[in-house]
Amino acid sequence: MSATSLVQLYQQLRRSRQRVLIWVCGEENWCREQLAGPLSDWLQGRGVLVGGQPAAELVPVSARQATELLGQTLDFAVFDAFAGFNPNTFGQLCGTVEGGGCVVLLTPSASEWAGFADPEYASLCVEPYSPEQLRGHYLSHLIRVLSASDELVRWAQGEAPIIPLLPPVVPLPVVEAPFRSVDQTAAVELILDSAAKRQQPLVLSADRGRGKSAALGIAAARLLQAGKKVAVTAFSRGAIASLLERVEALVPELSPRLQYYRPDELLHADVQADLLLVDEAATIPTPLLLQLVNTYPRAVFATTLHGYEGNGQGFALRFLRQLRSRYPRCCEYRLTTPIRWAAPDPLEQLSNRMLLLDVDAGEPGGEASELEVVRMGQAALAQDTRLLRHLFGLLVLAHYRTTPGDLRILLDSPNMRIYMVRAAGVPVACALLAEEGPLPDELADAIWQGRRRPRGHLLPQTLIAQEGWREVAPWRSLRVVRIAVHPDVQQQGVGSQLLQWIEQDARAEQIDYLGASFAASDELLQFWRNNGYSPLRLGEQRDPVAGTHALLVLKPLTAEVQHWMPQARCWYRRSLLQRLPGVLRDLEAERLPALLSNPAELPLLSVMMVQRLRGFSDAQRSLESSLLPLSELLKASVHRWDDWQLSVADQRLLCDRILRQLPSGAVAEPAGKRAQLERLRILCQTLLARLAAE
Repeated sequence: MSATSLVQLYQQLRRSRQRVLIWVCGEENWCREQLAGPLSDWLQGRGVLVGGQPAAELVPVSARQATELLGQTLDFAVFDAFAGFNPNTFGQLCGTVEGGGCVVLLTPSASEWAGFADPEYASLCVEPYSPEQLRGHYLSHLIRVLSASDELVRWAQGEAPIIPLLPPVVPLPVVEAPFRSVDQTAAVELILDSAAKRQQPLVLSADRGRGKSAALGIAAARLLQAGKKVAVTAFSRGAIASLLERVEALVPELSPRLQYYRPDELLHADVQADLLLVDEAATIPTPLLLQLVNTYPRAVFATTLHGYEGNGQGFALRFLRQLRSRYPRCCEYRLTTPIRWAAPDPLEQLSNRMLLLDVDAGEPGGEASELEVVRMGQAALAQDTRLLRHLFGLLVLAHYRTTPGDLRILLDSPNMRIYMVRAAGVPVACALLAEEGPLPDELADAIWQGRRRPRGHLLPQTLIAQEGWREVAPWRSLRVVRIAVHPDVQQQGVGSQLLQWIEQDARAEQIDYLGASFAASDELLQFWRNNGYSPLRLGEQRDPVAGTHALLVLKPLTAEVQHWMPQARCWYRRSLLQRLPGVLRDLEAERLPALLSNPAELPLLSVMMVQRLRGFSDAQRSLESSLLPLSELLKASVHRWDDWQLSVADQRLLCDRILRQLPSGAVAEPAGKRAQLERLRILCQTLLARLAAE
């Protein structure tokens, strides 16, 4: 085809408001020359070049800088894959281009791209691997998807451009400003209706570009005009750019009254709001969302179903099921009409397949008793598109932060292992593991001294750098990066069986230990404890989205690690308790029993300690003079508080007045110094009696 065909396609796109990908492949210089030549007419208006070198008078930005474009609208985008293919950035660009525009992708030829030394490999390597050792499994996946598609302009060096036929556009009714679609109008009305009803949460869902966030902004503006207090939360302030833009455009004088909070802040701050808006809810863990809806009786949860920010399918399955059971009157609405472009849109359909934004985990094919476990190679998985979609779909369902970049890690990272569980041939569970350790002496010393932080090796690095355990350096480990079980077969022991299979293989290879690091929700902590994993480090910072601290757990496999574990558990226990008054002062007291449930050998309370405790409980000895024996009593019993059914209020009282040594005025229940002292004396008697009985 001639360049005239490109001009005709450009004019057609401007009329139809559809978008297209232009794949230009060949030698690097030739690809860039086309930008200043036949493609120059396409590169007009607002645009960006993501790459390493300027071209067609465009100043390049890095993939990291391109993330700042989130929420903006562009006429075109050029993605130079010679500077590296970052899936998350590519997805962001596809979402910012409006109708009538294009994304130009520059790559080596289809026959050479998979073997290209992609600069992104440097970020995928861990010690002792080098970028040269990586194989282009992910790029092979992209080549296969692009080569099979008839929705793009394919322009290979030495050949004429192949021009696609655009599908007919679906006509849309005209709506009144500020609305852009009938869907958006209906969504705003539902939001305003939710602001007037208690315990009737609203869930809005949509694919990218449907005006979901803008609908939240329009509704927020109207509520602010009516004198209502509106609070907004999302995983970051940048994620609500579209929402804020609508508020500032419609009611600029009232926009400062719109309150933004991180999800974890909402649970610890006294926020007065007539309505809570939760944007990109799929990026927030389900337990935290349920806490929010319990705390705020009027709430709207909005999420993108398919997007580079994270995937909403798991949100729909996990959160909605529980929300419906707790709030039968909850309302759900899905926006389907694109606003930024017209449907059907060739670029959206193709980018979804390239980045697996539209994956589906499928339905389990049989009973849990028919399970078989398979260890998959990355090359084989990259060649099986159907299986890859199923497997990645499971990971998307399981974790709220799964992004397109995780697919590249899955296929290309040289230290990754992939396990899959099938029922009647259909994947129902999977695990992604990272090989970590051993670390050479010189590197381990540098880590211990704080001079080096090499990429990867999270478990040994954390244990050496943060806890001082230089002993772990020579040991080999497998870290469970992700483990996912299809919701339809959860609570059937499938995840635990998968860990057992992994452990069998690890023991056969003489791996020293298995481990994991995760945001320590009660549910996850219970799962790992039930499978024999012991906590060895609790992080000091809360995850700003999950609202919980990171926990490192470990299971020894060899005799050497088993011999080391008691002292490591003892150190963890002492460290956690020591940090309670300081960096862990916001750790909920009721979480201590689970976090300290697997203690090392604990010494019995001495006769002297028991006497002094009796002096406090029975002889009116003061709290201040009894802090030492009381602290020893709590340390000896805290792991049993849940078993002994101590109330949350009692656990908080013990922790705050004794372990944290807070003044009586800082403790809410019971109110008053006298009431607290009386209750502490009773609890001291109770704990002593329980310990004596055991």
